[in-house]
Amino acid sequence: MSLHFIREMKRLNKHLIELSDKVEQQVGRSVHAITDLDKVAAQKVIDKDSGVDRLEIEMEEDCLKLLALHQPVANDLRLIIAVLKINSDLERIGDHAVIIAEEAVNLITLPDIDVPEQMFELSAQARMMLKKSMLAFVESDLPVANNVLELGQNIRQLAEKIYHSQVEAIKASPDQTEQRLSVLKICRQLQRIADHATNIAEDIIFLMEGDIIRHQGST
Repeated sequence: MSLHFIREMKRLNKHLIELSDKVEQQVGRSVHAITDLDKVAAQKVIDKDSGVDRLEIEMEEDCLKLLALHQPVANDLRLIIAVLKINSDLERIGDHAVIIAEEAVNLITLPDIDVPEQMFELSAQARMMLKKSMLAFVESDLPVANNVLELGQNIRQLAEKIYHSQVEAIKASPDQTEQRLSVLKICRQLQRIADHATNIAEDIIFLMEGDIIRHQGST
């Protein structure tokens, strides 16, 4: 490949890391907004979403230009495909952070409830998966990518526990139904963030080994 292509790929990787940093910040702010019921932090997440969307669109356009102009093959082709897919997953994570922020604003307006500690554990694990998935990309670290897949199992089990606890809480205190449903919605968004982090890890495994492992073991 030409030097121009190599420079463009380096620039693409740099922009992908920049996007991941912005998305991680968005997720962190949204979790902070829930933890402290901080409306200012929540609004900041909502306001900054357009910047994440804009960068995602620019990244996609750059990938498509590289495919059209250079017609890459083998490893170079896999890299561009992986970047395209990771780019899309990061943008979706940003969307989930916005929904979490919006639910934080909703909770602020409602009477206080005891938010389950498991929700904060869920948020910590989801953020860890996101961070590790991008670390695996930056450092081409296959064991870290595989570790992200393993962490996904914990997320599903934890989300299930939260669901059952909130259903029981609604039965015990129907007047708290709106707050409990908001908690469940937040937990669902955190679970989806973890799902997208898993997608990123799978794309890294595809990039490094050429194996498509998504849906393996599913029925």
